[in-house]
Amino acid sequence: MTESLESVQVTSRKLMSPHLRVWLVLLSLSLILVDIHAQLVALALFSALSIHASRYYFRLLFAPAVFILFSTAVILLTIEGNEIASLYFFKITDKSLEVAGSTLLRCFSALSAFCYLILTTTLPEFVNSLRLKGFLREIMLLGYRAIQVLMEEAENLRNSAESRLGFRGVRRWIRTTALIGYMIFLRSLWRLEKFEMAKDSRCYSGIFPSRNVEHEGKIYAILIFMAISSGLLV
Repeated sequence: MTESLESVQVTSRKLMSPHLRVWLVLLSLSLILVDIHAQLVALALFSALSIHASRYYFRLLFAPAVFILFSTAVILLTIEGNEIASLYFFKITDKSLEVAGSTLLRCFSALSAFCYLILTTTLPEFVNSLRLKGFLREIMLLGYRAIQVLMEEAENLRNSAESRLGFRGVRRWIRTTALIGYMIFLRSLWRLEKFEMAKDSRCYSGIFPSRNVEHEGKIYAILIFMAISSGLLV
């Protein structure tokens, strides 16, 4: 059985309430963007928090990390300056090394903070913490739910097609993929209609329920933010 991100968020170990987690990450990002010492501290702390929260951290980190590394390699080989090393027509300069290093550190420190937030905080908790209202709140929460429905239907149809050898051969693969796309569209409309009926039957008022643990872990949040802020003083 595959583990969904939502199940990881629910079962992850949490030191702070959702409200504190959201604002700790958002305030820390403002420091990460301006100071290299804050980036180092934030990378260490948020990586430790993410590993403590869930073993899913490295799986979540893998895809963006690959993209960041390839992007950094392009920076490393394209910025002019005093040459440090070269291979054929590729060359690394002092300026490119400096920019690539600062970019890599900034990206990974910000990514570690976002990963911690993603691993521990569901979208309803995030939206409720920011106290978003009106159309923006509705479109975020209902869009998130619609994507989950779409992914669930796609996974079920793909597994069904694989069990019937529907992807063997190029012609069969094309035909099966077209049928799955058509069925996803029809089933998603049906599931979303049921979702709307379920909301109405429960007197949905525009607020998605989320776990309410106000100010739990306030000491941890203060200490972590102070540690990251201390980088500005170094």
